[in-house]
Amino acid sequence: MQTSPHQARPRTPGRGPLAVLTAVLTTVLVAGVLSLAGVGQAHAAPGDGSVSDPNIGYVGRWDTSSGTTAVANWTGAYVQTSFTGTTVKVRARDAVNLYVSIDGGPDVFHAGVRGTVNLTPQPLQTGTHTLRITYRSGDTVFQGLVLDSGARTVAPTTRPGLIEFVGDSITAGALTDRLALDSYAWKTGERLGMRHTQIARAGYCLVGQSGCTGLSSQFFKTASTGGTDWDFSRYRADAVVINLGTNDIGHGVSGTAFQSAYTTFLRDIRARYPDAVLFAVQTLKKRYVTETRAAVTARNAAGDTRVRYVDTTGWLTDGTDYEDGDGHPNEAGHTKFADRLAPVISAASIGGTTRSVKAAAPGQPGDPNIKFVGRWDTTSSTTAYTPYWAGAYYRVGFTGRTVQLKQRGTIDFWARIDDGPVTFYDDVKGTVNLTPAALPAGRHTLQVNYQVVAGSYRGDAVFQGLVLDSGATTYPPPAPGKLIEFVGDSITVGTTTSQNARTAYGWLIGERLGAEHTQIAQGGACLVATADGCVGLERQFTQLNPNAPTPGWDFSRYRADAVVINLGTNDVGHGVSSAQFQEAYSSLLRKVRAAYPQAWIFALETFRGRFVPQTEAAVRAAVDGGDSRVSFVDTTGWLGSGDLTDSVHPNDQGHRVIADRLAPVIAARIGA
Repeated sequence: MQTSPHQARPRTPGRGPLAVLTAVLTTVLVAGVLSLAGVGQAHAAPGDGSVSDPNIGYVGRWDTSSGTTAVANWTGAYVQTSFTGTTVKVRARDAVNLYVSIDGGPDVFHAGVRGTVNLTPQPLQTGTHTLRITYRSGDTVFQGLVLDSGARTVAPTTRPGLIEFVGDSITAGALTDRLALDSYAWKTGERLGMRHTQIARAGYCLVGQSGCTGLSSQFFKTASTGGTDWDFSRYRADAVVINLGTNDIGHGVSGTAFQSAYTTFLRDIRARYPDAVLFAVQTLKKRYVTETRAAVTARNAAGDTRVRYVDTTGWLTDGTDYEDGDGHPNEAGHTKFADRLAPVISAASIGGTTRSVKAAAPGQPGDPNIKFVGRWDTTSSTTAYTPYWAGAYYRVGFTGRTVQLKQRGTIDFWARIDDGPVTFYDDVKGTVNLTPAALPAGRHTLQVNYQVVAGSYRGDAVFQGLVLDSGATTYPPPAPGKLIEFVGDSITVGTTTSQNARTAYGWLIGERLGAEHTQIAQGGACLVATADGCVGLERQFTQLNPNAPTPGWDFSRYRADAVVINLGTNDVGHGVSSAQFQEAYSSLLRKVRAAYPQAWIFALETFRGRFVPQTEAAVRAAVDGGDSRVSFVDTTGWLGSGDLTDSVHPNDQGHRVIADRLAPVIAARIGA
């Protein structure tokens, strides 16, 4: 019998204290995953594949009280183990729909199966294999495994960290093909390499009212219905993601009642998970936004600093990312959601996750002392971080006398140590020595940026870590207080200058004003995405990669104090009309404002004077609409013929001239 914290385990006659203690402790955690030795079947043999086999891990809220059956409660619960032999079967009590992944392969759907279900119609190679079973619907009861003669289960290699997702039909993945497996919750957990649970059910509210089940109370139960309390000692969540409020409005829940319930809910979750980071997600339909924020603020004010509000504005697009008009994302929408949410969770450095920056060794990807500036992909791999757009760089402080950079493939890059000269490394790969002459012992700083990968240049711009002296470590580099983002095309990239992004006006201005700087720019880009293939930054501004529709960029990773837009030079050559341009410029201004609510936005007149009336009109419309932190910048006469390498692109001198003119304009607005 499974006991709750409020029930005493009955004393067995004739057993001494040590024997009783031993029996209690046979319910164990194997590598952090719940296993069931001693629950019901006290004498289950490790490796026999039975429900109580301690090598079988149960992720999620499973009712294991009988010892002979394990019932999956809520959605997205799964079983995991490893096994020897060439075949495996699962026992199902009655008809059930389930997904099975063997050796990390795709989840294979088994529909309406019952009895002893063969999961390996094609026998496997002899050896040790991994198994994960996820229940979709039907009689979600696990009754054990059937293995080859002489084969055994093996304790699974479990993922560090666990995320619990709390929500309604959206979190459950309703209306998608695979339900829980297609949901943002499942995708986020998989992307972060963590275990994950979905305490979610369609139609549920935060507040229990007018027939709607309230998760503010049902969350603490074993199942989505019923009153049996869940035993929170069976696992500990490292993060809890709450996405609630979409349904409450239809059940007459007032703002005051919602805020009070949310604040209490956060407090009660904290009592169960003292060390977890709690994420309160803005609902996609933007319901109870003020109240959700206020609940987070109240908990922060009460001293709980590990509660975060997640602004989802702009994450999904109406018409393309939803299954219906009721706010249910389609599979692509859930993927986008996960693309945006995973970095937010990762950045919180939650305990145990392989993406946690706390776990990274000094100088390696994930080291919190390395400051990555610009749009870097830090979630697709734990061993290689990839920069996108132009002008991305990283800075770090390090001790010792030498430093080397690990590069996967051939690349050009620039490196600067301390305040010394910038050194160019041409076509290097492997472990690159950045200090052929050893430095004085002590503390040093390093800054590296890669050659822009564009056109015929296809270098491998990937950061794989640093090699430091034995006993050396890293430390946080000095951090500028401001950040300026420059949005544009090849001119903003710095094309035709001596060092590309480094000698472009954006980089120069950032360095001059002592600010971090990013160049969200690509050669040949337009404002408007065109049918003949011009990349449109009105669309791609919100993305991690200029050349991919997903994933979206997580704007919580940095906040720009100023955004400089220089677009329109290329649109005229791709047939963009004046009306199209103005509409797209207004859209881009709205997107920038949503991403950076406090930033000052500067709309530059292109240096060739293209689409000037339309740019000015978009700025006026924004200001008339209440956005007072947008300015049009007249660049007439800034550049002369000696400042260009051709009729379009400034040379090094031209970029310095732009920086001379533009830096004071920006500084006057942001106080840099």
